[in-house]
Amino acid sequence: MTTLTRNMPGHVDENGVLWHNASVGKFVSIAPGMETLWSCIKGAAEKHATRNAVGERAVVHRQMVNGMEKVVMGTYSYTTYAQYMTRINNLGSGLATLPELSKGSTVIIYADTQLLWMLSAFAAWRQGLIVGTIYATLGEDGAEFGINQSGCSMIFADGKLLKILGKIATKIPKCKRVVVFKPEDMDGDSVAKLKAAEIEVTPLPGLEAAGAEKPAKETPSSAEETAVLMYTSGTTGNPKGVLITHANIASLVAATHSPTSALGSYITPGYRYLAYLPLAHIMELAVEVALFSAGFTIGYGGTGTVTPKSAKMLQPEEYAGAKNQLGDAAALQPDIFVAAPAVLDKVLIGVKKIFSELTGLKKAAVDDGLASGFAKFDSGDPSGGPSAACGLKPLITKIAFGKVKKLLGGKVKVFITGSAPLGVEVQKFVQTVFGCPVRQGFGLTETCAGTCITLPSDNSPSTVGPPQECACIKLRDWDEGNYRNADLDDKDIGMRRGEVLIGGPMVCTGYLENPDMPDKEVSAKNKEEFIVIDGIRYFCTGDIGQFTPQGNLQIIDRKKDLVKLQQGEYVALSKVENALKSSKFTMLPMCYAKSTMSYSIALICPVEAALRAVPGAEGRSLKDLCVDPTVIKAVEADVQAICKAAKLASFEIPKKVILIDELWTPENEMLTAVNKLKRKPIEAKHQAQIEAVYI
Repeated sequence: MTTLTRNMPGHVDENGVLWHNASVGKFVSIAPGMETLWSCIKGAAEKHATRNAVGERAVVHRQMVNGMEKVVMGTYSYTTYAQYMTRINNLGSGLATLPELSKGSTVIIYADTQLLWMLSAFAAWRQGLIVGTIYATLGEDGAEFGINQSGCSMIFADGKLLKILGKIATKIPKCKRVVVFKPEDMDGDSVAKLKAAEIEVTPLPGLEAAGAEKPAKETPSSAEETAVLMYTSGTTGNPKGVLITHANIASLVAATHSPTSALGSYITPGYRYLAYLPLAHIMELAVEVALFSAGFTIGYGGTGTVTPKSAKMLQPEEYAGAKNQLGDAAALQPDIFVAAPAVLDKVLIGVKKIFSELTGLKKAAVDDGLASGFAKFDSGDPSGGPSAACGLKPLITKIAFGKVKKLLGGKVKVFITGSAPLGVEVQKFVQTVFGCPVRQGFGLTETCAGTCITLPSDNSPSTVGPPQECACIKLRDWDEGNYRNADLDDKDIGMRRGEVLIGGPMVCTGYLENPDMPDKEVSAKNKEEFIVIDGIRYFCTGDIGQFTPQGNLQIIDRKKDLVKLQQGEYVALSKVENALKSSKFTMLPMCYAKSTMSYSIALICPVEAALRAVPGAEGRSLKDLCVDPTVIKAVEADVQAICKAAKLASFEIPKKVILIDELWTPENEMLTAVNKLKRKPIEAKHQAQIEAVYI
């Protein structure tokens, strides 16, 4: 049995609770003047008045290509903290003039991530309003549900989302106003539908101007009052509204700023951060508040414009003016890069493609550099990159890696991932090529996202680190899945295992219940998923974890993702999927299993270039390749080898593979807004293919 010590990342106390090693038995204190989200930005503006707060890029050219609008982006223009605060005060004062709002009212933000999203949120918090968030990809049903259940009377919206609001205008009777971010994006037909339903449509600049003419006193909420009503995207059923207080997020901010936290050494005024993940998700919202509080410059971008090859960027062959244009990352040059693993998976695929085109000395130098970097990672060196003198041509390696690093600006000092497991190969590859730590985090909407983050000094793969200083972790025995704390004394396991319970001041107050829209399931969750143990309030996550000998949390399973096979064995779907990500053929995998069958299968959105490398696959469409027996056989062989290398049991390894010719995305409703699999919709869409192979 291994005893954890205080010089490890985390420490387990006598009650079996895991703490950050710098805060055993206690939680971080919130600094005076940082107790609410309003005080966080107000204090930052006073301290960093002349520093750039936010930046955005203008679209300089738009063009339709195969039915999709693509763009050429300009350079970043910036606004200082003093200027940003002036706009926040003006918009807050404008909100104070609206008759439908009073302190404690809920306003919904229904928009993609952009500068005006957080500006609107800070203005709302200035006046003591609750900010409700709805994913821009949620669609009519989800938007209607969230707007009605929240009881909101006003919505901030993207112009492009007016169409959805126009369609549901007669179904959201409590909504009295829609404030549109940019007047030029207003759709006349949708505006007419909203007005016909007696909903006012107000351009945000006009509201901001009104506030500038008539400044209003700020009326912020207290720390214990609700700051955010965040609707989870949900993989099934209606989204749940999570009630998050100012103190919940403020405690996370305090922990993130701690010198001993995973990001502590990177919290530097003037550093830059690229904001492109959905602000309707707690990870992005919490990160931005924490970085604003520290005097960072937040540059806003989009998932389709991060790099020059991103989906919405015009290519030179499509438009001559697109030559040499930069993606958001290269234009901003961020110091910290936060990404869902799916983003880094795409980075890995893209960089491998670049390297695959090299020949001769260049190829040999890159191969040597990668091998050296992997060995450096395995040795425990957290600095990233290859060794100083790898191979015969270190200069060539440096140049090749440098060109790749410039795709993300060339200044990234740390990568943080969350929302899903990060593949070990991806972690090693990105850390080697970009020359900086790549670390995983873990958390949920109910716990303000950044519950755990692996420390920069710790290369441990497949772990999410110790809890931050605003949290602690307890494992609850789950007998059905054979996960118990007593596994610590099992010589073949040697670790505590069980359902992950997260405790501390960042645990939300619960789920919103509207008496006019009763939901027995939500009521039950409020009673069952939040519990108090030894005076600490915990959220029961449903994830299965274990405490490693080094004091890290490792997520190994999820209750909902566990399927019992015909012979009684349990297959952890997410565990298999994490192994499948290492296959050269895999862009995005989903493991599927039936309890009436003795084996699982894999549905895979493939890497097209890898399929085309199969002998005989040249010059054929992706659709044809995905049903070609020879190609499928090659993929199945690779999947079998990869899963065996990952030490999966024979019953866990998928016996058959289905190749999917249309990538799953949030837009086609196969993924949530944060790129998690929506298993039921995927299963329904591919039911015929599943039935054809699952015999």
